[in-house]
Amino acid sequence: MLAPSASASVSQGVVYGAGWGAQVQDDFGDEGPLDSSSHRHSYATALWQTILAADGFYTGAIDCDYGSGTTAATKAWQSAYGSVSDAGHLDADGSAGPLTMGTADQWLEDQGNNRDVVYVGANYNVTFRRVNGNYQVYDNGAWHNATYSTSSC
Repeated sequence: MLAPSASASVSQGVVYGAGWGAQVQDDFGDEGPLDSSSHRHSYATALWQTILAADGFYTGAIDCDYGSGTTAATKAWQSAYGSVSDAGHLDADGSAGPLTMGTADQWLEDQGNNRDVVYVGANYNVTFRRVNGNYQVYDNGAWHNATYSTSSC
């Protein structure tokens, strides 16, 4: 049985999680959408680009911009991982909404220090921080909250 969701949403303004241990694998199912018209320039987009890169689908710069490269990588990710979604499939629509983000969170691992959460990617692992529930992504030498608002990435 899955733990209850983190009960976050884009209305909170930041990618959010609650609980530790296996509960981190239910942190993203209420996040998004991220796409070329919703939260296009944001640190939440940088977090998603980082996941796509770790799985080998995105080769561009982590630039916080949900442009054509991120859209194409998201479609490829959705096609590759759609069958393991809790929904049983993902539409390869290029938008990182709750179903897509919720599928990705099954590869999150708590690092046991009440701060670091690792995404176990197909090509490499990436560490995110979670401070007071807020996910953070590393960019240009500093940690930034994965907000849905415009970034300075």
